[in-house]
Amino acid sequence: MLRKILLTSILILLIIGTGFAFQNEPDGFRGLKWGDAPTENMRFIRRVAEIKYPMNGNYYDKWILDEKFNIGSAELSNIFYLFNLYSNQFYRVDLYFNGKNNFEILKIICEGKYGEPTYKSKNSLRWVGDKTKIALYCNSEPEGEKGIFLIQSMKIHSESPENNKQKEVEKAKEGF
Repeated sequence: MLRKILLTSILILLIIGTGFAFQNEPDGFRGLKWGDAPTENMRFIRRVAEIKYPMNGNYYDKWILDEKFNIGSAELSNIFYLFNLYSNQFYRVDLYFNGKNNFEILKIICEGKYGEPTYKSKNSLRWVGDKTKIALYCNSEPEGEKGIFLIQSMKIHSESPENNKQKEVEKAKEGF
């Protein structure tokens, strides 16, 4: 009897677990796969330490690429590729846009490509899968609506110096 209950529980968890994936889940962005290093035609912008956001303590390298700044009819103001501080692995792309119109276009595109979002509110949508998390946000500030479209690996995360103390000690030897 206990075995039947255990097997039933495992089956239910497996069925529910597969329900978290969304259709057409990407494994990167525009030909760059999660875990890839920056390409030759990318340009390093700067090393970033996020200290004013909920992801406090995240450090990463920000790169750009000369490319088209649109997805369909949606116009983007910037595209930043984020790579880990130590392993130099691609783990997130940030796409910035202006205006509620671009948010609505991206919303239509994402719902058409990825299906119903895992989470949805007036100014925010999220799709969470096994490989990738996608988030689309737009604020309603008086000085102008601005938004961000994030596509992020679920398996590769940003690295912090606190978790890589030995690597920091090794890198510092070159500076003395």
